[in-house]
Amino acid sequence: MRRSLRFVSLTVLLFLWIQIQTSCSSRMSGEGSTVPPAIELTQGESSQKYNIQLDFIRHHMSGMLIVRRMPDNEIRIVASTYFGLSLFDFSLRNDQFTVNSCIEPMKKEKVLKLLEMDFRRLFLSEKGTRVKASKDSTTEKRTTGKGFGKSVVYITGNTPGDPAQIKIKHPWIRLTIRLDKLSNLDKLSKEF
Repeated sequence: MRRSLRFVSLTVLLFLWIQIQTSCSSRMSGEGSTVPPAIELTQGESSQKYNIQLDFIRHHMSGMLIVRRMPDNEIRIVASTYFGLSLFDFSLRNDQFTVNSCIEPMKKEKVLKLLEMDFRRLFLSEKGTRVKASKDSTTEKRTTGKGFGKSVVYITGNTPGDPAQIKIKHPWIRLTIRLDKLSNLDKLSKEF
């Protein structure tokens, strides 16, 4: 009897300690507040370039993603393969998402809606997102939705608004989108 009581009290203390550790960890909850966009784009700035990898179950697609904020505050998102095939061309405004072009396998309403939600999370401020930072503050985890609509965004980098890597996971449908920032080639060419 005494052993079981000791075991129960130690278990309760362990759970309390774990709860205190997780509540004191460095994180901010974006449940009620507005979470800033993962990638900050300013007007007049040159295009942001990323390597993009789309993994869906056993299918893999990779290429380059180019993003730019246009003078009329429109965000233009273009992805193409390294051989020049255009995968998609989207325009994003506060409440409007326009598909300018898209390859046939991706022209499904649910796929386009999923990509719209992901790009809104990356380039526009949003509410209802749970945010947790790692202990060294180099990785941020943003979770949105529940069940089939759940998505997890991992943002890695030292500069807020200009991450080195972004990984978007949709666990229930086994879709992963990975963006790796490309170095600015314009700056390199000016140095030489």
